Amino acid sequence: MSSETKTTEEKKSGSSWDGVEGFAVFLGKIAWIVVLIEGILFIIWGILYLVVMVALAAATAQIPGATAAIAADVAYYTIWGWLYIIGGILGIIFSVALVKPRFSDKWSDKDYDYLLNDVVKIGSLRIPLFLIIGIILEILMSWWGGLIILIPLLLLIFMGPKEYKWKEE
Repeated sequence: MSSETKTTEEKKSGSSWDGVEGFAVFLGKIAWIVVLIEGILFIIWGILYLVVMVALAAATAQIPGATAAIAADVAYYTIWGWLYIIGGILGIIFSVALVKPRFSDKWSDKDYDYLLNDVVKIGSLRIPLFLIIGIILEILMSWWGGLIILIPLLLLIFMGPKEYKWKEE
């Protein structure tokens, strides 16, 4: 009788995970590729900003009085161009050096224990490292770079086959 109850409890707790596991594993596997593509796009946007601003500066230099009016815009977009390029380079390095080996490869192997125990400890609070990384990517890059990390991780934390322990005992 107790073995039937235990089997039912395990099935109830795992049934929601069974429905989303394939989706979560797929997103986890491709997360590094998405962040890599985002880094490449950031570099392209940065180069386009710089090229357009140089062309605009050259064109306005020929118009008397227009240079002073557009100089602030040129400086603003030039700074954004360089920031996009730097962010893109960091995104590419980040995706290959951190996201692929510590996140996507673990999703490919379905190593849920590693993903749930790769944490930053603040006192007795355990915060998953990639929850922090996903939030940072949301802030510093486009929304889809962080979302591709946050969705599978949140599914694993709240619906996964094992209960996540937020507090260390």
